[in-house]
Amino acid sequence: MGMMDALGHALMDNQELHFDATAAGAEGLNSEERWLVTLSAPLSAFNGDFMDTVLTGKDNDVLREGIADIWSVHDRASFEQTARWLVDEGQRAAYEPLWKAVGAIDKATQETPMVVRMVMDAFFPAFFQIKARKSLDYRELAAQSGKSTQELAALMTGSPSWVEALRKHFQVSQAEVPSLVAWDAVRLASLSRWAVQLGYIERAEFAGFAGGLARQVREAYGNWSQVSAAYIAGGLIWKYSDAREENLLRTNRLLLSNARSPYRSVAFAG
Repeated sequence: MGMMDALGHALMDNQELHFDATAAGAEGLNSEERWLVTLSAPLSAFNGDFMDTVLTGKDNDVLREGIADIWSVHDRASFEQTARWLVDEGQRAAYEPLWKAVGAIDKATQETPMVVRMVMDAFFPAFFQIKARKSLDYRELAAQSGKSTQELAALMTGSPSWVEALRKHFQVSQAEVPSLVAWDAVRLASLSRWAVQLGYIERAEFAGFAGGLARQVREAYGNWSQVSAAYIAGGLIWKYSDAREENLLRTNRLLLSNARSPYRSVAFAG
């Protein structure tokens, strides 16, 4: 884990979920918009954004600088280009082989007797990769995903802990997440919120842009917990570190446990 990565997570105001104290924004949401704001929740919880409004509660200058640096979005045209990329392509297809490889390691882990598993977790974590080696062609996976073999090794070595956390805390197994479309859909909904706040698109256009992957999300998953699980998987495949794992798991657990969480008030199938 790099020092800057750890520092960045430490500076985030995401120890709890945040809500608009005035509730003015929440009252103005129709049912479709409320569902789409809830779809953005995994990233909103991670960033410390409001959970119940289109506006995020972030300072405009901070938000503008952040999406320009990370997304290269600085006006309507660049937003539309990025939104179109997320809908048409995103990263879900490139990450699918890595997600299947993580599943192979999970299968190898679950088939290992518990006593042996504990010993290997402590002294030889690469043991599970060796057991799943038929599914781990690092050269091919690197070519498909654009990741280095070092990045892939770190991801695969660390995967048993967070896949087990998904099973334990989210009640979701790797096999129950057939697609990582949530990774793209959550970011699309979030980016659309940011574009509204910064005036790149009109408020009335929010649902049209944010909902570009809504149908695919409803087809891929059965509940919000699975959406969070898929988002966590996508986030760790995108950039794995101990700090990201801890923060993604913690902030998404808040969405399941907090009494005010939109996961409790907004029906997934609604």
